[in-house]
Order: sequence, then C-alpha cells, then structure tokens
Amino acid sequence: MAGTTTAMSRGSTAAATLSAVNRADSLLNRCLEEVRLLPGSVAVEALSNFSERLEAERILTAAREIGTTGDRRVDQRKARDVLRSEHTSAKTLNRDARRVAAIAASEHLATGVADGSVGTPVIDGLLVAADTETGELPMDLIETVVGLPPDQAARVADEYVAKQADPLDVEDTYQQQMANRRAVRYKVPPGGGRPAMAGIGIEGPDAVIDELWAIVTAGANAKYQADGGRERPVGEHQPFPNRGFDAVASMLRGDSVSGGGGAARPAVVVTFDGNALVNDDAAPVTATQLGTGPISGGLLNEYLARGSLSVLVQGLNGEPLWFGRARRRASASQFLALAVRDKGCVLCRAGLDRCDAHHLTPWSAPGRGQTDIDQLALLCQRCHHDLHQRNHTLYWRHLVDGCRIWETRPATADETPAMVSGPETPGRRSRRGPPRSRTPTTTARTRPSRPTPAHHRSPRQPWPGS
Repeated sequence: MAGTTTAMSRGSTAAATLSAVNRADSLLNRCLEEVRLLPGSVAVEALSNFSERLEAERILTAAREIGTTGDRRVDQRKARDVLRSEHTSAKTLNRDARRVAAIAASEHLATGVADGSVGTPVIDGLLVAADTETGELPMDLIETVVGLPPDQAARVADEYVAKQADPLDVEDTYQQQMANRRAVRYKVPPGGGRPAMAGIGIEGPDAVIDELWAIVTAGANAKYQADGGRERPVGEHQPFPNRGFDAVASMLRGDSVSGGGGAARPAVVVTFDGNALVNDDAAPVTATQLGTGPISGGLLNEYLARGSLSVLVQGLNGEPLWFGRARRRASASQFLALAVRDKGCVLCRAGLDRCDAHHLTPWSAPGRGQTDIDQLALLCQRCHHDLHQRNHTLYWRHLVDGCRIWETRPATADETPAMVSGPETPGRRSRRGPPRSRTPTTTARTRPSRPTPAHHRSPRQPWPGS
C-alpha cells in the first residue's frame, strides 16, 4: 500500500511539473506575440534584454542545482552534466560550465548575476582571477566590475591578476614551460577540398610565443603594405594565413620581410619598475609583458640582454608626446606610451599588432583633432571602422582600479569628420572610387576620390597611424 501511495505521489508531482512547464511555455508564446507587434529595432532590443535575463536565470539555476564541492574541476564536471543538450556545442557547454562553477563557488557573484549588476559574459573575463583549486573569485574584484561591460571588466581583471602575481611563482612556471619547450613536425590529413600537407609547430612559454607571433604578424603586415596596402582592393590581397606562412618561411631562410614604409611595431612591450634593477636588495623584479601578463625575471633579463625592448623611462627620454596640429600621425614614442596605457584596443582588447592610434576628435573634423597623448587611444581596425560607420566618438568615463573605462556616444557636429563625395556601395565604403577610363591618354591621371572620411584619405601606414 505504501508503494502505491509513493507511486501516486510521484505521478502527481510529475503532472504538476508538466503543467507548470506548459503554463510557462504559454506565457512565453504570448510574450513573443506582443514583441512581434513592436517596431523592428525596438523588438530586437527587447529580445536581447529577455535573452540576457533568461541566460542569467539558466546559469543561476544550474549553479543552485550543483552547489559547490570546493573543487573547481568537480564542479565544472557536474555543471556539464546538468547543462548537456543535443543542441549545445562542446565549446559552448564548457564555457557555460565554467560560468556555473564560478557562480556556485562565489555567493557574491551569484548575487550580482541575480540582481543584473554582473552580466554572465562578464564572468568569462573574471575567470583569470579564480582560485585554481576552488574556483572562487575575489570579492573585491567582483565589487570592482559591477556594472561594467564584458570587455572593460576583463581589462580590469587582467590588471588585477598582474598586480597579485607572485614573481617567484611566475619564475617557477616559466622554468617549467622552458623545460617542456619543443618544436615538432607533423602531417595534416586531406580534408575540406585541401590536399595532404605537412606542418611545423612550436610550443613554449606564453611570453615567448606571443613575442614570436608578434614578429610573424609584423612580417605578414609588411607584405600587405609592400603589395599595395589599402591602395588595392581587399580581394586582391593574399589572406593573412598565407602571408603569415610567407613571413615565417622568409625569416627561417634568412630573407628580409620588411616593406611598406614607416616604423616597425615593437614586438615586445614590457613594463616594470626600473629602480628594482639597481636596488641592492635581492627582491625579484616584477615585470608585465603587454598581451601576456606577468613574466619571469629571467626572461626580462634575456630581453634586456639582446636589446628586444623599447625602454620607457621618465616620459620616453624627454621625447614630446604633445604635437597638437603639428603632425597628424602618432609618433613612435606616442604609440609606445599608448601601448603601456591602453594595452590594446580599448573597446575589444585586441592585441597591439592589430591597433592604431585613434584621434578622439577626428583630425579633419571642425573641432580640429589634436595629436596629443591625452587625445589619442588605441583601437583595432574593426572597432575603428565601426566607430566611424556609426558616427560615434570615443571617451573615457572614469578609472576603475587604475584602468580607464571607455565608452562611445553619438558624435557632435564638431566631432564629425568631413565626407568626401563619390559613389558608395550600399553597406560598405568603396575602396576604389568610380571606374577608371580605359581610353589611352598622355596626361597624368589624378586619383579618383573615395567616399571615406577625409581623415582616412591618406594611404594607411603600418604604424604609427591614426
């Protein structure tokens, strides 16, 4: 009789659960019907808001379901089991499991996600500061990033980790990585219309690989400039992977890969307290490689020994950082100062190799932008293009734990660059202008105008730029 009662109770619970799910589904359908009546842009914004709230609730519910064991790996494994779905890719599943485990381990973080002050994408940037064993996040860091966009929160977290790093731990990790460094040759099987190929790979410390990749990127960019840069349509250039291969092959053979004019970008930018190198005490030097993080004192000494660094001392050895209207493009010293301050694109955190110096007020705008260090910021090409496409301007709102928090807003009339007249392909700026006449002529032809802002008309230099 007791078994029958238990079975009936379970059946009643299942029926109640199913009924609740059906009611929720009905309410969701009614909500979507209302959204479809809204104007397109308003509907998209509303759906984005609903999606963020539903995602936060999904992650919070999973975190409550698994609790925490105090072991990050166990918590992530339990989260994967709860979140697993045939519609979810392995990459998305692992990302969400990390988010769930972080919330389960940090009550303060769970509170921030629940009240909407910390968005779930922000968690991804904070994980660099999580305890390696428990997965718990520092409470002071969570409080610091409340209300920040994901990329800005990640910049703050990177700075936090760099400040907390123990030089001895960094040195120990570097030595272990060096002990396991290697170069390998491997075969690439055919697939996707590609024949069988061979490959060479290298593995080693993060900082060393980042330095080598910056050199490869510089070589690929030099080839792009040598082949015409922005003066040639995008479709006529070799894609970056091909140019990267050519750059590596040329360097291994001892060939030159320079070209394109302009100063070369620094492959490595490292910040550290110069006084620590001359002090008598034996305290290890704390140094940070931009784009990588804290590096060992041994690697810093290696950089200094082979002259790999551009040294930043007391305002760049007296070199001017304020040019006003005397020059348009940022100088090498200005770019180096921006690299130390911004550490990459201020909007999306793209690396230095993808960034240019951007005038906060465009050079050709009525407000007459100035090439001054406090009127410049680093932007990657994509964010730079998007900023001008939307006719927005960039500004920094305040400092958070020493980091500038950057935002955008619609540009004023004084901040809007003059446009050059000419035909334009819908949705994209023309790079070639009107078709050139094929009629033979003995007179010199002038370059056709392009419908880009006037401050972009000059051919792009690899670096420094604006």
